Amino acid sequence: MDEPNALAFSTASSRGVLEVKGVAKNQIGLPLVSIIVPVFNGERYLRESLDSILTQTYPRTEVLVMDDASTDDTPSVVASYGDRVHYYRQPQNRGIYGNVNDGIAMARGEYIATYHADDVYCPCIVEREVEFLQRYPDAGAVFCQAIFIDAQGSTFGRLEIPLAVRGERPLDYPLIFNALLEHKNHLFWCPSSMVCAAVYHDVGFYHDEGFRNSADLEMWLRIARKYPVGILEDYLLCYRHGHDNSSHRYHYLRTDSERYFQIMDLHLAEGGKALATSHALAAYEAHRAEDRLMCAINCYILDRLDQSLAILQQVHARQILGSSRIQRYRLLVLLLALLGLARLPRIPSLANLFYRHWHAKGSRKRQNIMKP
Repeated sequence: MDEPNALAFSTASSRGVLEVKGVAKNQIGLPLVSIIVPVFNGERYLRESLDSILTQTYPRTEVLVMDDASTDDTPSVVASYGDRVHYYRQPQNRGIYGNVNDGIAMARGEYIATYHADDVYCPCIVEREVEFLQRYPDAGAVFCQAIFIDAQGSTFGRLEIPLAVRGERPLDYPLIFNALLEHKNHLFWCPSSMVCAAVYHDVGFYHDEGFRNSADLEMWLRIARKYPVGILEDYLLCYRHGHDNSSHRYHYLRTDSERYFQIMDLHLAEGGKALATSHALAAYEAHRAEDRLMCAINCYILDRLDQSLAILQQVHARQILGSSRIQRYRLLVLLLALLGLARLPRIPSLANLFYRHWHAKGSRKRQNIMKP
């Protein structure tokens, strides 16, 4: 893919020092922004992330590093920044969003950004997001687009948000809900989020226990039901993928339905179905069929043939053929093949081929996280 260097906007990476070409701004009247940085065993990338956060062009920030009981050298990395950051160490592991909830409770800012300890940030992301929230005071949250980088920092793609949500304008709930049904969550990149503190205190904090590392999507829907949200079209974040982060661990050989469907089903039952278009609902069911196929493949890899067959029997051709948002004919052939394979003794060489195609390092279909 013909992409620019993913870190070009932010770092002289060999030195780990960020170069910001901003000018000092008068802080009088500017809202304070609290930047929450949750981290667990993040020593490998934490310094690069904090450097990019601490050299923002926006002058009024507080940075809260929330250490989720790390067992590596994370505390020493944070200590090297002295009083430039506020450091809190959890006595025991809280999970991503339980840890973030504690940070929100401590934050003093009018706006609260949640940025991740393994990602790299454009020097103007805070300034641009504050600008949006100041321009649209009724908006509850704002996000931006992301460049995708691998563990070594090499670019492999970009987020491409759907046309329906472009325009850097406040977006209402029906529009967002239908876009999420049709495209899954290729809209809101959590580590680019900035939310009005008053909004968090209005709608409540993240439901960490129920949705674990998918609690962010449920939060964005909860916010969008009461407040417009916006997505900046600038690429102000380098999102690191494929290095054993929580998202990677969650999806690795996953055999149960993706939590996206649990969250969307909940909102459909709570009035969302009346807002959903038939086109969006068809796309949603097609995505569900695709997800079940992936779960069935993982069951085959793990030699759980009975479970694989039970999952496949929940997949119907009409779901697959109902929307062009998935690769319909390829998935239909895959369904038919798997229905046969699940009734036969497992073929180890085929299971290994499935594993290499979908799970082995370097073989991931990265375009699946980039395109709407």
